[in-house]
Amino acid sequence: MAKGYSVAADILTKTRDGQDLNAIWAAYTAALDAFNSARQPLIDILSFTTDQIIEDLVQPGQERFEKATEFGIPRSIRPAPAPTARAYPFDWWDTRNGYTFQFLAGGPSNSSGASQAQLDAVMSQVMEADNQLQFDMTMKALFNNANRTTLIDGATYTVTALYNADGSYIPPYKGTTFTPGSHTHYSTTGSAQAWIFDPNDFLAAANLVEEHGYSRANGYNVVFLMNPADANATIKTFVRNTVFGASTVTSIYDFIPSQGQNLVMQLPPGFTLVGGIPANTFAGLDVVGSWGPYLVITDAQIPAGYLVAVAIRGGNQKSNVVGLREHANPAMRGLVLRPGNNNNYPLIDSFFIRGLGSAVGPRGAAAVMQNAVSYSVPAAMAW
Repeated sequence: MAKGYSVAADILTKTRDGQDLNAIWAAYTAALDAFNSARQPLIDILSFTTDQIIEDLVQPGQERFEKATEFGIPRSIRPAPAPTARAYPFDWWDTRNGYTFQFLAGGPSNSSGASQAQLDAVMSQVMEADNQLQFDMTMKALFNNANRTTLIDGATYTVTALYNADGSYIPPYKGTTFTPGSHTHYSTTGSAQAWIFDPNDFLAAANLVEEHGYSRANGYNVVFLMNPADANATIKTFVRNTVFGASTVTSIYDFIPSQGQNLVMQLPPGFTLVGGIPANTFAGLDVVGSWGPYLVITDAQIPAGYLVAVAIRGGNQKSNVVGLREHANPAMRGLVLRPGNNNNYPLIDSFFIRGLGSAVGPRGAAAVMQNAVSYSVPAAMAW
């Protein structure tokens, strides 16, 4: 994209084919809005906003009753919690717009100056960049499997990823215990499978989330997020009690296409469809169908070769997997506009500022699987 001050020469006066200039700028603004609308639903279901700086996690102690004796007294319980601190990072981000006086007021090349439509297009460009920043922060926190550190008031704190075998305490759930040094939510298929993901891969990814309590019984929807090409090659072809392709793995569910899909299902004699057909959208995202209890959502912004199982309750819910940290002062949250160093003549500029950081909140609420031997972070989502 072009950088620097908008000058009088940037003002469009005509097109070679005589098109309406306002219509051109309106189309440009609409294209930027389309970028925002494509990213925002993923941001909403994967993240929540917070002004929390440090979160203290406490490992509960487990005690047992002793068998009583006639004359003895039991040992006294003495709680001694050992909190572990992890933090949400925070940085300032900014961009700027700048105009010459003649760009705004007009000059020898154009006596009327820039149109309102052209100025609106500049603002839309800023809004699109802000939306891109939030999207990048959300996806990078989700896909990066290494813990980070951040500096807060001179002290260094850990910024955790999803469970990643870092040895941190993992609370048991319904009798299931986890080995902190080996339990990870960044898994792989174990080999670069020609068939990408088989039915067992989907079950394994979902189980990583559900075994921590993120289940329908507790008010969560566990959904699969994946690239459309991967869905076409895998889950959309799954048939119950039928081996999937060359994988030798049998599917335990039928894939049910969502409403509006150009597909016809012919059920064998004696079989009925239970549960109905899923809606074709969920929280503004494209639903291609369901597989058993799981919705399948496709989005080209999910990198090919990766499968995400995530538990959600809705947009911007505290239980969502990624926390987007904003400033503690409400006046400094969101996109902040500040006057620039030049605000009169002959140069006029202004600054747009966003305070933002991201980190995984509930570490067990999502799992990422890659079709590979060992996990690697998608290039576009590396810190």
